[in-house]
Amino acid sequence: MIKQIERQVRDLQKEFSEVQKEWNLVRLQPCRGDGDIRQKDEKLNGLEQRMDAIQDQIRELERKRRDVLSGSIRKEDGKSPFI
Repeated sequence: MIKQIERQVRDLQKEFSEVQKEWNLVRLQPCRGDGDIRQKDEKLNGLEQRMDAIQDQIRELERKRRDVLSGSIRKEDGKSPFI
Protein backbone atom coordinates (compact mmCIF):
# COMPACT_ATOMS: atom_id res chain seq x y z
CA MET A 1 0.00 0.00 0.00
CA ILE A 2 2.79 2.43 0.88
CA LYS A 3 4.68 1.73 -2.35
CA GLN A 4 1.50 2.29 -4.34
CA ILE A 5 0.97 5.66 -2.65
CA GLU A 6 4.60 6.63 -3.24
CA ARG A 7 4.26 5.70 -6.93
CA GLN A 8 1.12 7.81 -7.23
CA VAL A 9 2.92 10.74 -5.60
CA ARG A 10 5.84 10.40 -8.03
CA ASP A 11 3.46 10.30 -11.00
CA LEU A 12 1.65 13.39 -9.76
CA GLN A 13 4.95 15.20 -9.22
CA LYS A 14 5.95 14.42 -12.81
CA GLU A 15 2.59 15.65 -14.06
CA PHE A 16 2.96 18.80 -11.95
CA SER A 17 6.38 19.43 -13.46
CA GLU A 18 4.98 19.04 -16.98
CA VAL A 19 2.08 21.41 -16.28
CA GLN A 20 4.49 23.91 -14.75
CA LYS A 21 6.69 23.78 -17.87
CA GLU A 22 3.63 24.35 -20.06
CA TRP A 23 2.60 27.27 -17.83
CA ASN A 24 6.06 28.82 -18.28
CA LEU A 25 5.87 28.37 -22.06
CA VAL A 26 2.44 29.99 -22.24
CA ARG A 27 3.53 32.82 -19.97
CA LEU A 28 6.45 33.66 -22.26
CA GLN A 29 4.37 33.69 -25.47
CA PRO A 30 3.97 37.15 -26.96
CA CYS A 31 0.49 38.68 -27.30
CA ARG A 32 -0.62 40.95 -30.15
CA GLY A 33 -3.97 42.14 -28.96
CA ASP A 34 -6.72 41.99 -26.39
CA GLY A 35 -8.02 38.69 -27.75
CA ASP A 36 -4.61 37.07 -27.41
CA ILE A 37 -4.25 38.41 -23.89
CA ARG A 38 -7.66 37.01 -22.86
CA GLN A 39 -6.86 33.61 -24.37
CA LYS A 40 -3.48 33.56 -22.67
CA ASP A 41 -5.01 34.53 -19.31
CA GLU A 42 -7.66 31.82 -19.63
CA LYS A 43 -5.06 29.20 -20.44
CA LEU A 44 -2.79 30.34 -17.58
CA ASN A 45 -5.73 30.27 -15.15
CA GLY A 46 -6.64 26.76 -16.27
CA LEU A 47 -3.07 25.58 -15.83
CA GLU A 48 -2.85 27.22 -12.40
CA GLN A 49 -6.04 25.46 -11.33
CA ARG A 50 -4.62 22.15 -12.54
CA MET A 51 -1.38 22.76 -10.60
CA ASP A 52 -3.38 23.56 -7.45
CA ALA A 53 -5.44 20.38 -7.88
CA ILE A 54 -2.30 18.28 -8.33
CA GLN A 55 -0.71 19.81 -5.22
CA ASP A 56 -3.86 19.05 -3.23
CA GLN A 57 -3.80 15.44 -4.44
CA ILE A 58 -0.13 15.12 -3.48
CA ARG A 59 -0.82 16.52 0.01
CA GLU A 60 -3.73 14.12 0.47
CA LEU A 61 -1.64 11.11 -0.61
CA GLU A 62 1.22 12.13 1.69
CA ARG A 63 -1.22 12.46 4.58
CA LYS A 64 -2.61 9.02 3.75
CA ARG A 65 0.94 7.60 3.63
CA ARG A 66 1.72 9.07 7.06
CA ASP A 67 -1.49 7.61 8.46
CA VAL A 68 -0.63 4.17 7.06
CA LEU A 69 2.89 4.38 8.50
CA SER A 70 1.71 5.52 11.91
CA GLY A 71 -0.96 2.81 11.92
CA SER A 72 1.59 0.11 11.14
CA ILE A 73 3.88 1.34 13.93
CA ARG A 74 1.04 1.26 16.46
CA LYS A 75 -0.06 -2.22 15.36
CA GLU A 76 3.34 -3.74 16.14
CA ASP A 77 3.05 -3.41 19.91
CA GLY A 78 -0.35 -1.85 20.36
CA LYS A 79 1.05 1.37 21.79
CA SER A 80 2.14 4.58 20.22
CA PRO A 81 5.93 5.01 20.13
CA PHE A 82 5.50 8.71 20.87
CA ILE A 83 4.12 8.30 24.38
